[in-house]
This record gives sequence, structure tokens and C-alpha cells, in this order.
Amino acid sequence: MTTEIATTTTTATTTVAKLLVERNLLRHRSCVPHTSLVTLHQEHHDSNIIPRQLAWDMVLNNSKPINKTMYHHHNHNHDHDEYETKRIQQPRMSLVLARPQHGRWHQIRRHLNGLSHPILGDTSHGSSKTNREWKEQRNLPGERICLHLARLQMEPTPFTPHGIDCSCPLQEDILNMLRVYAPGVLEEALPVLREEGILIDVPDDHEYIVGTYNVPKIQGDDDHDDHDDDDENGKYRNKKSIKEDNVQVLSMGDTYVVVGKPPRVVVHNSSWTAKRRNEPTPMLQQVRDALGRKVNPLHRLDRSASGCLVFAFANDDNDKNNSEEGENSEFGSSREVTNTLINAMQNEDAVKTYIALVDGDGQWNGNNFMDKGWFTINSPVKDENGKLINDAETDILFVTGTTLPPADAGEDMNMNMNMNMTEEGRKVSIVLARPKTGKYHQIRQHLSSGYVGHAILGDSSHGRSRTNRIWKKKRHLMKERTCLHLVKIEIPGTKCTPSGIEAFCPLPDDLMVMLDAIPGLLDKARPTLLDEGINI
Repeated sequence: MTTEIATTTTTATTTVAKLLVERNLLRHRSCVPHTSLVTLHQEHHDSNIIPRQLAWDMVLNNSKPINKTMYHHHNHNHDHDEYETKRIQQPRMSLVLARPQHGRWHQIRRHLNGLSHPILGDTSHGSSKTNREWKEQRNLPGERICLHLARLQMEPTPFTPHGIDCSCPLQEDILNMLRVYAPGVLEEALPVLREEGILIDVPDDHEYIVGTYNVPKIQGDDDHDDHDDDDENGKYRNKKSIKEDNVQVLSMGDTYVVVGKPPRVVVHNSSWTAKRRNEPTPMLQQVRDALGRKVNPLHRLDRSASGCLVFAFANDDNDKNNSEEGENSEFGSSREVTNTLINAMQNEDAVKTYIALVDGDGQWNGNNFMDKGWFTINSPVKDENGKLINDAETDILFVTGTTLPPADAGEDMNMNMNMNMTEEGRKVSIVLARPKTGKYHQIRQHLSSGYVGHAILGDSSHGRSRTNRIWKKKRHLMKERTCLHLVKIEIPGTKCTPSGIEAFCPLPDDLMVMLDAIPGLLDKARPTLLDEGINI
């Protein structure tokens, strides 16, 4: 018997669940040595002949046969022997530990079922036949799923400075099933369970144990001095080093933090992300985990865009207590700080500068946008429901543009046959945009409008599908990427930020790869970009 332990990297808040699961390795054909029933067939050409069969019950990964009963039957009509096997009902079970890092619906139950080890009694994801067998023959209580939260660890808070570490003894119904039907499983699992701090029996002196929370070891913390955790804030949270490959901190103050958002990551969870599988962790959770503090987003960036993303720090207390105590108490409650910074971002003196790669060379319907300098578009845009919104204004500056050579020889050969076809996907410009209002896809809609006619590369909603396919296939455009980047943000001062907020986010690697493949474009753009305070 082997006790299987399914564990993940321990975080500051870890819950431990003890699971009794059905061992159902028959679903994995590759696991023949651990298969519960192995049948060897010998083929015969005569359809009236019963093939020889030899079977073993292999329970709990025991390679030796638990029981083998063979019957010999001689058929007088055919000179062949018939072997039949009789399976003895043996329980197949494993004891599993699980530590969920997230709290999704039926998360542990679905994950273990995906490993072909459904939890006993699980009517949603388990085997009905197996559950009936355990209820009828092995005393599994009705409406019982063998899932037990055996240990709960909670990080320190102002109300629990030492944290909480609770262990709940295993319930009698599960213990009885283990003692009667799998005593070997329980016996061999005890050392591992004790090492993990799991209680099997209720202690004689009291019914529960509350221990001191131990901060889990975090890779990279060895470089920090011990006194780093002794500051006023360090008492109440697990301090972590900020890793550049996870969260890029651009600017941080007492009430805010500005981070760099990479492409293809959402700001926060929504009903849309709930329907997608393998979606990266939202920025809200990434920043919270990296800094060890709660944060509130002050604005949003499209999932396919990138750049500066501003968060306000939130108190650990309830808002009703924030006026008297809490990390931001001198500036007001979390709600007050967040609203103040949001209003500052919407102030007419606030400047958000985006850089975009667009489809076109700056010429459209007789207009040469390269010679216009900064100009303003004030035209309606549509919201997510298709309703027109009139109040939408954006300042735009075309920096530079070019026409690229053909991407391959075949394209060059057909140039004279269809000039419009071969020029598609070859024109590109660098554009700066400063929205004065924050409407849905405002910059994307204004740049792709009939007046400007320069859709952002990679824009699947307002751009050109054929052009985007060309750039993805031949010119290094990342999938699910809109070439729009919030490169610089300037927010006027408030009582929470007396000096204001200013942050610059360098271009991400994917855009730099695209620009490096366009000879001379970035060099031509640098003087204008430097005049606008943007150093690429």
C-alpha cells in the first residue's frame, strides 16, 4: 500500500483537506502494474471455444495476488481447457491530502476525479455504482462525501496577531471504514499524517488544538534580514520579495502602487474569465500576493493591452473601523482613498499617454496625419452593448510610419498583379494617444474610425482580420494581443498623494521584437517620443 499525497506549493494561507478516495486506476491503461484487474486473453479460431483467462485482484498497489481462484472445466466436445476466475470483493481506496490554492466550486472533488480517483460518496463527480457498493456493503453513510477539512492555517491579522492553526480530528464514520476495511492503509499513513499535523483521534485532555501560525517558507526570502519582518506592518502579513518576472512595480507610495501589466492578463476576475480555462492569474491577485496587501484597481486595461496599472492600497479592517485605525487611516477609509484617486485620474489635468502600432502609413482619405501634430477626435463610440455614446474625446499624434518590404518572395512576385492586395499588412505607424474620457474601447474605436482609418494591429474587434493574420504569421505579432500600451501616466496631487503620481512603463518584449524587425522605424520615432517624455 502506498499513501498518495496531492500537495501544492504552500502559501501564507493554506487549507489542508484529508480525502478518502476510490482507487480507480482502470481508467489509465498505461498503469498496468497498478491495475486492479489484469486479464490475459488467448485467441482461438473456433468461436465455440472459450479462451483461457487468468486474473488477479491487485489491491493497493500490491504486486502479489491477493486471491486467485481457478476452475478447470473440460469440454468433451473440444479438446480444450476452460479456466474461469472468480473475483473476491476487495476495497480499493487511498488516503490523500490536498491543499487547494484557490477556492473554486468543487475544486478538490473535480481535480481528484480528473486523476481517476473520485472521492467516495461524491454523487456529482464519482462513480454511482461504487458509491452504492460502499453504502450497501461497507457502511458508508447516506449523503456522505469522504472529504474532511483536517487542518486550517490562517495568517496573522490585527485581531489574531499570532495567526491560527487548527486541527480537526478525523470523524468516526471515516475512521471506522478505515479500521474495518483498510487497516493497513491507516497504519502506514499515520507517520505521514502526523508529520503533516493531522489529528486522527481526539486528544484525551481536550477536543481541539489551536497552535501558532508558522509563516511558510518562501523561495528568495533568505536574502532578507530577520528584522525586515519586525516593522509595524510586518507583524500582520507575510512579507514577500517582489520578483520582476511576476509583478513589475513602477511606482509606489503610502496609498497607491503602479505596476506594469503584461498582455493577455485581465485586471480582475469576471464572468468572462470564469468560462475560460488556463487563464493567467488576474493582476489584482498578483499584486495583492506580491505585496502582501489588499489593493483596489483605479482603472482598467483591456486584456490584450499592456502598460501602467494603478491600484490603491486597501485597509485590512472593515470600512466602519477605518476612520480610527488601519494602514491608511491618516488618509481616510479605503473607500475614501480609492474614490479620491479615481477622481484624480478623471481630472482634466491627468494625462494617460498610450503608444500604439497601427495599420497604415499616416495617409488616409487625402489627410496626411504625419503633418498634423496633435489633433483631437470627438466622435461617438459604442459601448459593450452597441449603444452610441457621444461624450468621447481623444488626442492623437502620429509619430512616424513606413511601408515594409514584402514578407516573402511570393508576395513580391505578385506585386504588379494586385497592388492593394500586396500592400496589405505592410504599412505601419507609431501613434501616441491621450484619451480625455474613458469610454469602452475609446482609443481603438477612434483610430479605426472612418476619419482616421488606422486600426490598431491585433485589434480583433475593430481592426482588419486579414491584416492581423499577416502580422501574426509573418511579422511576430503575438496571438490575442492588441498593440496598445499605456506607456506613461501622470495624476495630479491629492490629500492622499500630495506630490501626485507619475509612472513610466517600458515597452514589453513582444512589442520590442516587432519594432526591432522593422528597420529604422524606432530610430525615426525616438526624437518625437523624447519630446513627449517617453524614452524607449
